[in-house]
Amino acid sequence: MKQLRINLEELKEDKKRNFKDRLNFIDSWVDYIKTHSDKEWSEQQKILINKKQ
Repeated sequence: MKQLRINLEELKEDKKRNFKDRLNFIDSWVDYIKTHSDKEWSEQQKILINKKQ
């Protein structure tokens, strides 16, 4: 049976990249909310919710 080798430096870099990606997503979502009306946003959410049902 092979031993699993974990590269901690690689995991740290993945964690940093993931965190940056999340922050970028939040920024883009905030920009979207600021530039689209509540009505438009809620209609799009309704479409998403109804697709999952």
